[in-house]
Amino acid sequence: MPRVSALTGIAICLVLLCAVLAGCEGTPAPLQENGSVRILSVPAGAAVYLDGEYRGTTPATVSAIPAGSHTLEVRADGYERWTAPVTIRAGSIANVSAALNAIPATAMPVTSAMVTIPTLRPGYPDIHVEGYWTWPQGVSSSTENPVPILVHAHGFNVGDADARVVTASANLYYGGRQVCWKTVYFGTLKAGGHVTTETVVSCPCPPRSKAGM
Repeated sequence: MPRVSALTGIAICLVLLCAVLAGCEGTPAPLQENGSVRILSVPAGAAVYLDGEYRGTTPATVSAIPAGSHTLEVRADGYERWTAPVTIRAGSIANVSAALNAIPATAMPVTSAMVTIPTLRPGYPDIHVEGYWTWPQGVSSSTENPVPILVHAHGFNVGDADARVVTASANLYYGGRQVCWKTVYFGTLKAGGHVTTETVVSCPCPPRSKAGM
């Protein structure tokens, strides 16, 4: 009887040992849940935004991005905003090239004369305002005044604190004098975020046919 008990004990030990070894071998390796994206642009030096958050300038590599679908934006002064979806795969690098289109010569720049930046929490917001004026689509040459002008304005907060009640003055100059202006309201700008707004303004300025635009 003692011999049977000993054999039973040995068998139990072997079964436990096999279970432990099987459990160790069957443990899956941890999955990589993040990926990266490498961005090139023409022209280089453009600002990169991933899901609305500023992530540096091109050429740039953004790492530690959760796998899945994201929105990539590339912006540069004097060029139209480039936007595209990007799919990030775990453990891999997505390569993206962005060719930016220059703003037409008929577009007139927006100048930022005033920016109000009350902070919501300690830190330093850094607000950049850019944009341009264009004739709205469908507007033909005319001798009538005032004429409708479309203001495209973009506000960027590249600082590390939120800002609210952010406004800027969009000023249009022609023939060396200011002929039209518009206060642009951006509202709250989160740290690393941006807001885009478009507004039609009636301006007492030379019509399209006389302005040569």
